[in-house]
Amino acid sequence: MTLLVLPVLYTLLQIFSLSALGFLLSRYWGWSHQFFKSLSRFLVKIALPLYFFVKISQTDPADIKSGALFPAASLVVIGLGLLFSGVIVSFLSLSGREKKATVALAGFGNSGIIPLMLIEIFPQTLPQVAARFGTLTPTLYVGAYLLVQSPLLWSLGYFLVRGEGKRPQLKELVTPPLIGILTGFLFLIPVLQRLLLNQALPFFHVHSALNRIGQAAYPLILLCLGSMLADLKPGQGRPRIKAALAVTAVRFLAMPAVFLGSYFLLFRHMQLSAVAIWVLFLECHVPPATNLAVMALGTKNEELVSFSLLFTYLGYLLILPVFLLIFLSLPATF
Repeated sequence: MTLLVLPVLYTLLQIFSLSALGFLLSRYWGWSHQFFKSLSRFLVKIALPLYFFVKISQTDPADIKSGALFPAASLVVIGLGLLFSGVIVSFLSLSGREKKATVALAGFGNSGIIPLMLIEIFPQTLPQVAARFGTLTPTLYVGAYLLVQSPLLWSLGYFLVRGEGKRPQLKELVTPPLIGILTGFLFLIPVLQRLLLNQALPFFHVHSALNRIGQAAYPLILLCLGSMLADLKPGQGRPRIKAALAVTAVRFLAMPAVFLGSYFLLFRHMQLSAVAIWVLFLECHVPPATNLAVMALGTKNEELVSFSLLFTYLGYLLILPVFLLIFLSLPATF
């Protein structure tokens, strides 16, 4: 275990350095909000979809069968998050709209960006992780998870945060990253995958070029995350503190406890692969979805959501090494 501490801390150092750069550029060094808005748009519409497409399309088609677990896992994780937060907020003196926003923050984690970031960065500081888990199959599993999580976030999550319902638009439910995921799954059809990855054909070289763009995804993710934290306007007030503590309790205590209980009672007896357990661990140990801040803009919940996100993301940087060390100490995972 002692030998794992330094690689875990180095992973955190990479995350902190890139996020801090985005924070400093946005808050103190004069890089405009519009620049980071454009950078985020490039990330969401181009880099992240290409990242998913390239990674998933290279995966062994046999992994599709095991990946079928993750849409169901998404429903379970989100359902439990909403349940736990619903129970907690019932004991808090918050208004109805504040309770709904708190439930959304606790129920919907950052299930795409944060897991992908760790899938890419952690193996760089601990080569044994790269050999054990790789990056292709974990990305496929995250993509399968998002097939359910993303539409739910933009429908139910939107309703809870804004306190009002609206018919979700198709472009909100079928986002560019989802299109990248679905296209990647399409090219797992053996005949299409062989055409795509045959080095004698031009498709392979186009695929390689797209891969270079996709590789920019995770550093851009961290820069944009730092900029987003710099732009948050937390405000003050006891309701915001209560909400942030409730979200922290669910995301960093209840959901990790669910994972550990499931690991010892279920996962070890289900013959799940170490890679599947790795991704399930990641999905149960993430802060709230940052898209909730976008949804809350212009509403009375805007400051509550901003404060909760700032509070939980700063806390996540502190507690992440503990999460990773606990995971690496579990039998049969590493």
